[in-house]
Amino acid sequence: MPEARHKKIPRGARGRRSSPPRVTLVLTAAVLLPMLLALAGCSSEKPHVETPRLLFFGVDSGNWNILTPMIQAGELPNMASLVERGSFGVLKSGVPIQSPQMWTSIATGVVPEKHGIMRFTAEIPGTGREVPVTSNMRKVKAFWNILSEADITVGIVGWWPSWPAEPVNGFMIAQRAWPVNWSRHGIPFGAARDESGRLIVEDFEGRTYPEELYADFEPFIITEEDVTADELSRLFQDPAFTDPAKQFYARWVFAKDKTFADAGLAMLKRFHPDVLALYLQGPDVVSHYYWGYQREEGFTVSPADERLYGRVVRNYYRYVDGVIGSYLAEVGDETTVMIVSDHGFETKRDLKERWERGEKIRTEEGGKDVPWDHGVDGIFIMTGPGVKKNNRLPDMSVVDVTPTMLAYLGLPVAEDMDGAPGLAALEESFLKEHPVTFVPTYETGGPRGDEAPMESPMDEGIKEKLRALGYIE
Repeated sequence: MPEARHKKIPRGARGRRSSPPRVTLVLTAAVLLPMLLALAGCSSEKPHVETPRLLFFGVDSGNWNILTPMIQAGELPNMASLVERGSFGVLKSGVPIQSPQMWTSIATGVVPEKHGIMRFTAEIPGTGREVPVTSNMRKVKAFWNILSEADITVGIVGWWPSWPAEPVNGFMIAQRAWPVNWSRHGIPFGAARDESGRLIVEDFEGRTYPEELYADFEPFIITEEDVTADELSRLFQDPAFTDPAKQFYARWVFAKDKTFADAGLAMLKRFHPDVLALYLQGPDVVSHYYWGYQREEGFTVSPADERLYGRVVRNYYRYVDGVIGSYLAEVGDETTVMIVSDHGFETKRDLKERWERGEKIRTEEGGKDVPWDHGVDGIFIMTGPGVKKNNRLPDMSVVDVTPTMLAYLGLPVAEDMDGAPGLAALEESFLKEHPVTFVPTYETGGPRGDEAPMESPMDEGIKEKLRALGYIE
């Protein structure tokens, strides 16, 4: 694993290209009203342009440390097939390695200093109160804005950060549509009971675009209390596992990912957007809590603990592979698939030696007192028409993802983006037929982005989970 750390996100190599191939784009998102809205907005005088279709999966903390041995062992058949049929390599993160910044860089092609999402939280001016960052703070357009303006339909599901949901040519289900502060059976974060014992949960706008889409999304919601013993057994294989405190972290993130994955799949079947994006947080959360139980990473673990917790990380990757497989089953071979992560995850070998001697340690990336944390090396996988097969790529950067997507879909790349299209992933014949083109910028129509975040009833619940993960104090 390389030791280099980047103060700014590195650029890729530039290239040239134009008209769209026939492909399918799926991103971490779902698709509810995209096709209907696209049809409603199309003029009869416009020539018909057949846009590609893309499935785009955002896998938080996805890393080759786990993927490679599991693929080699035949444990991840869907991702193994995508790697074999496409191009793959390391996607470099930036420093500090934090998810809101990096997922926004992935979505915009620019570094945090330009897009404006700099931390997990931001202050409400004049109050001294910090709340989780919100999408209104983003100062540049994301790929879903650019694609929408190009009459390409999109469905965005669960992106971080994506609340409040933005008007797009299609639909958006914001991350806060999953109610961290609400459940069917208990008192969740941020909720309360009145004198009669009735659970009080405040409604709020912006969970979906359009607003009425939330009614279609809500039936898919499950929370920690709704996860069944059978579902939990996918992660914890031993029936002796009963410790609620140990279960909690895997349980809540599984509920969140399953909610978005199931809703996104249902909307894919129903609305068939040109681009669907789905974000899955689980690999990051379970890595933080169960990484140190893996003998494969060189940790000394009791037989009982290994039996109970030693496979949770790998079992979660099996779940993610199954989610990807369920989406692939609904699309044709002409569909293009991209899988990316905002950063990796790794054992800090130097800190591990000191930790095992009983010394106090602190990770550089997240300030953790255990020898595992985020790593700069994430994953990039791309498969589809015009993509080289079984092709190991040179290292790319998180800011290269949106330029690569735009170039592949036949749209110009903006010259003011910090990233560049990953041309090494594409066949020469494809690039010859579809040369990359450029425009100075997509940032037309005046400045965008607010300095202040917006408040929601979910703020305290989100902050509690961020504290539990060690992301904020």
